[in-house]
Amino acid sequence: MNAPAIHPVYAAPHEAASEVWLGRLFVLGLLLLPLQFIQVGMAQPAHLWAIVVIGVMVYTKSFRVKGLEIGAYLFFIAIALVDTLLAHYFRIKAVEQIIKFVAVYPAFYLIGRMYGEKYFNKKLPYGYVFIFSFIAIQYLIQFFRVPVVYEAVGFMQNAIHGTFKERNWFAIYVFLLIYLLFLRSDFRFSSLMKFFGASILIALLSESKTVLIACGIAFMLHHRGHFWLKVLAIAAGTAFYMQHFGWELSGDLLRVRLQDERGLAFEQSIKLISENWTGYGFGFVEGYFSQLWFTIMGLGLGTNSIFSSPLDFMVIAGFAGLAFWFVFFAGVGTSSVFLLAPVAAWSLVNPLHQSEIVYLFAGFLTTWGLQRHAADRASKGAL
Repeated sequence: MNAPAIHPVYAAPHEAASEVWLGRLFVLGLLLLPLQFIQVGMAQPAHLWAIVVIGVMVYTKSFRVKGLEIGAYLFFIAIALVDTLLAHYFRIKAVEQIIKFVAVYPAFYLIGRMYGEKYFNKKLPYGYVFIFSFIAIQYLIQFFRVPVVYEAVGFMQNAIHGTFKERNWFAIYVFLLIYLLFLRSDFRFSSLMKFFGASILIALLSESKTVLIACGIAFMLHHRGHFWLKVLAIAAGTAFYMQHFGWELSGDLLRVRLQDERGLAFEQSIKLISENWTGYGFGFVEGYFSQLWFTIMGLGLGTNSIFSSPLDFMVIAGFAGLAFWFVFFAGVGTSSVFLLAPVAAWSLVNPLHQSEIVYLFAGFLTTWGLQRHAADRASKGAL
C-alpha cells in the first residue's frame, strides 16, 4: 500500500492567506495537545483550541463526514446513553465520560477530518527537526521537573512522560506525527532511518513497547521495498524488542500480568460482556472494578477504562461499541483499514479511545484514505 501522492496545489491570494492561518492554527494545536497538566476550569488548552477550530469550521462550512460515520457514532451514543440512564449500576465520572464522547472526542475527530483534507496534497507543517526537538524538550521538562507543565505520576516513574499525563500518550503522539511523515516520505534510506530512529527513541524513553509493533505494521503495509527487506527489518526489530523488553514477557512479571493484571482484566471483561450484550454505559468500568472484592492491577479508582479499546467499547455499549471501534479505529467502511492499522493494533492492548490525540489523527488518516480511494477511482474511470 503506497503513500498518498503529493501534488502541488495553487490557490488564489485570499485562499492562500486563509490556508496559511489554518496551517498556523494546526501547528498551535500540535503544541497545545501535550500540555495536559494545565487546566482552565475543566478544560485543557487543547480543548479551548478545538472550540476555536470548530468555530472556524462552522463559519467556513468545512465539515467532512460520511453517513456511515454518523450512523456508527449515533448508534453507539444512543445505546451507551440508554444504558447509562436506565441501568442502575454504581458509576464514577459518568457525566465526564458523556461529555467526552458526546462533544470532545467527536470535535477532535472532525478537526482531523478537515485537516486531513487540507494536507492531502500539501506538505505537512512540521518535520523531523520538530519531532526530535520536541522529544528533547519533553525529556528536559521532566529532568528539571518544570512546574505547571509537569507533574510526577505514580506509575512507571522512570519512564519519560513530560507534559503528558501518561507515558503512552507521549508515545502515541510522537508515533502518529512521524507516521504521517512516513506516509508522505520517499521511502529512501534516510527517510526510513528517521522513522525507525524516532520510533526506537520514543520506545526507549517512554518504555512503551507497543510503539515498535505499530512501527513494524506501518513499515510492512506501506513501504514499497522488496519482501525480503521487510523480513530482515522485522527480524531486526523483533531482536531489538526482545533484547530491551523481553524480560517483561517471562518469569514472575509475565505471571503477574496474566494472573493479577491484564489477564485477569480480560477474563472479567469477557464475563461482563457475556452477561450483558448491550453494555453497561458510561462510568461503569471505574465504579465496578473499584468495588470488586479482589484487586486487578491497573483497574479501580482513577481508571475509567479497560486496557483494550474494543473490549472497553463493548463493556460500554455492547455490539454498538464494537461497531464504533471498527469504523473509527479500524477504518472499516471508510477506505482507511491499512492507514489505521497501526492505530487499531495499538488500541487492542491500550485504551487509545480515551485520548483526544488519537481521535484527531484518526480523523486525519480517515480523510487521507477516502481521498486516496476517490483519486484511485477517478484515475481508473479516466482509463
